[in-house]
Amino acid sequence: MFTNSWTRSKQKNTAKNTDEPAVKSKESKPVTEPKKEVPGVVPRSAGPTMCNILVLGKTGSGKTSLLNYLYGFTLPVGAGLPKTGKGLHEQILTRNGIAYHVFDTWGIEADSLPEWRKEVLGLVTARNTSMQIREWFHAVYYCFSANTARIEEAEVKEVIVPLLAMGCKVVIVLTNAEDGYKKAEKIEGMQQYLREELQKRVPFARMPEVIPVSSVAGETLGGDTIVRFGRQEVLEAARYNLTEDIAVRLPAIYKANLRAKLAAWKERSLLLLANGKISFVLNNNSAKQLIDLINYDLLNTFGAVDADGDRLEKEANAYLLLSDEKKQMDKRWRPAFRRLSYVKGYEYSKGFSLSLAKDIAAGLMRSSQSIRENLSRKVERTHKEILDSLQ
Repeated sequence: MFTNSWTRSKQKNTAKNTDEPAVKSKESKPVTEPKKEVPGVVPRSAGPTMCNILVLGKTGSGKTSLLNYLYGFTLPVGAGLPKTGKGLHEQILTRNGIAYHVFDTWGIEADSLPEWRKEVLGLVTARNTSMQIREWFHAVYYCFSANTARIEEAEVKEVIVPLLAMGCKVVIVLTNAEDGYKKAEKIEGMQQYLREELQKRVPFARMPEVIPVSSVAGETLGGDTIVRFGRQEVLEAARYNLTEDIAVRLPAIYKANLRAKLAAWKERSLLLLANGKISFVLNNNSAKQLIDLINYDLLNTFGAVDADGDRLEKEANAYLLLSDEKKQMDKRWRPAFRRLSYVKGYEYSKGFSLSLAKDIAAGLMRSSQSIRENLSRKVERTHKEILDSLQ
């Protein structure tokens, strides 16, 4: 995915876009040159160093060949990724300073679908809600072979639809799309079927792109040249998906983090009020000391939220700088909320005066329990006001 710069102003069509260098080159060197992504703008250490790829599809659907073509890997075709039994399998491949974490599954078959679905959807959910963008899936591919032109209903209903419904963007790749007997008709039929089914089942989701790809160059038995194509379109679609994910997920993650930190602050504050010392005399002053601690903790909570937001923004910008436009996050991406920096308590007086005498008298009439309950209600109210103000 992090292999060349890109721009996108509109949806790509599915016509073949031949990768001439891939055919003409007789070298074994990878096609990709990541150094051209951000020349002279950002040092390599500032860019993303991890790319997580999830590739899905039935056995023999061309997943390994696709990965080799897109990223310049040299994975053994036919054997797929190393596996020991069923489950999701991760392999780390380092190229040009980027660690590619490739996740593959055993072939999707009817008898393994329930187990497969639970494991994959659980992993996608856990990763794509992480506070760290480097933990997300940066590209998700689902492969169908145009040779067989066979699409199982269960693959659409039980795999692709749940992924789209949970907000995971998928690039659907029709592999083995090189010229062949009635191949163009097969590809057109597959594209139409997928779009109609997905539109019917998840009308609220943005429809994934369905891109024909020829991953392996060579010759047919009749001596015709097999040209590779589709790489640019697939990588561009994956990067566009990631850009959209950043724009949508970051505010949601920021809100969730704020809610979690405010909930922890409220819990600490209520615990302090339940156990903190309140004097029998001059209990106003005791209450003020507790309030000061609570307010100081609230300011630290806001500081922690801001620090997390800064880190998220910095990480997002590193991924966004991959585009030709090199756009960074709009500074207004963080949802606004009221930064109440205090929990109001009782007024108290200092020095020997009539006010102090009134304070002592009031303290004698007020119980420690009533003060704790009063301040606890104020903490609850402050917590609610902040959350209610969150956009």
